[in-house]
Order: sequence, then C-alpha cells, then structure tokens
Amino acid sequence: MTEAASLLDLAQPGPAITVAVAAFFASMASAITGAGGAIILSFALAPIIGVAAVVQTISVAMTVSHLARIEAFRREIDWKVSRIVLAGSIPGVILGAMIYTRLSERAIALLLGSFMLIIVVLKRRLPNRRLNLPMPVILLFSFGFGLVSGATIGGGILLLPILAAAGLTGAAFVATDAVIGLVVHLVKSLVFGSAAVLSWNLTLIGIVVGVMMIPGVYVARVLIRRMPLSIHAGLIDAVIVAGGLGFLYRAIGSFF
Repeated sequence: MTEAASLLDLAQPGPAITVAVAAFFASMASAITGAGGAIILSFALAPIIGVAAVVQTISVAMTVSHLARIEAFRREIDWKVSRIVLAGSIPGVILGAMIYTRLSERAIALLLGSFMLIIVVLKRRLPNRRLNLPMPVILLFSFGFGLVSGATIGGGILLLPILAAAGLTGAAFVATDAVIGLVVHLVKSLVFGSAAVLSWNLTLIGIVVGVMMIPGVYVARVLIRRMPLSIHAGLIDAVIVAGGLGFLYRAIGSFF
C-alpha cells in the first residue's frame, strides 16, 4: 500500500485478517499493561502501509482505542495525576512530533528499531514500588515521556514509572494511562496533520484499525484481575524485540 492508496487496499483478506488480529491483541496489551499496543500494531502495519506512515496512522488508531478504554475504566480515572502529567508531556509531544516530520524513511526505521530494543532493557529496570518524587521531577519526566512519544511509537513505556511514582495501581493505573494516552495521540495527530504527513487515507485507516481494537478493550477489562502481568509482559517483550529487529532490517537493507 502506498501513501495514495485507498482504504480498500486494507480490505484485502490477507492484510485485513493480519491487522484485525494485531489490533485485538494490541488493544488487550495496551489495556492490561499500559504499554505495548502501538508496537504490536506497528509490526503488523509497517509491511502494509510503509514505515514512514506507521507513527501517524497508529496515533489515529490509538486515539480511538483510548476513547474506548476510558469508557470501560471511567470510574477509576485519577484526574489530578492526569492533569499533572499532561502539563509536562504535551510540550514534549509537540516538539517530538515536529522532529519526526523532518526525518527520512530510513532514519525513521533506524529510530523505531533502536528505540524498540532499548525499551526492552528499560522496561526490565522500571521501579516496582511507589516513588516519592517531587512535582518538578514528575513534570520533567513527563516532558521526557512526551518528547519520546511524539517522535516514536512505544513511548508509553516511559509513562509507567511516572504513574507508579504517583502511587497508581491496577484499574486506576490503566484508566489514567488511557486519559494521558488519548491526549498524547490526539496532539500527535494534529501536529502530523498540520505538517501534511497525515493524509485522509491514513486517517481513515487509523480510524478503522482503532475500531478493530475496541473488542480487545472489553476483553481486557475481564482479564485484568486474572492474568499474571509477568506472563503478559514477557510476551510483549518478545513482540518488541521482533518489531525492533524488523525495523532495523528494513533500515539496514535500504543501504544495499
């Protein structure tokens, strides 16, 4: 599929099944752990729409998915934490997204592939207890999260220690992550649209993929208190590594 291709190209049996399955599991991953959904989607979408269109298309899809997650977990949202983190992250998102729009396809592939492998290591080092961080530090970390999220996919992994530092766990963690993620992806989509890297075709594809993700949100709501997170985290790490190596292969292959 090219940038100018229509949504009908995604409706072919092979691509449609691949994206639908990826969307379902991406939605569950994002709803259960707060991270990993965008990375799973990128692995499925990149061969279909191209590396250069992945981040902006996924931003649209994740916006739709986060809306569904907010509805499913609306009673557990911590609005105070959401406002604090967004205050620090939105400027970073805008800056990161602007940087992304100026990268070549090869640079994008290198950036995404390298970042995916790095966050596997980072994830293993995340704190598993509440941290008593002062407000300026939380705002600074939130800006860093926004900067990375604006320029890459999978930046949500950096949000996990921030929410942990705020003392959020369980459904409150997932619900608050959804609110922050919604605003982040909405801001990214607006920046990409203004920079003319998010076409109407990609927007429609993103909306369709986002709708495909909705069932996974409600399955995750049932499973969230039953599935051991350690098992799921291991599966997500495997997907992250596979996706990262895939992007690096694309980037390195372009040199030959």
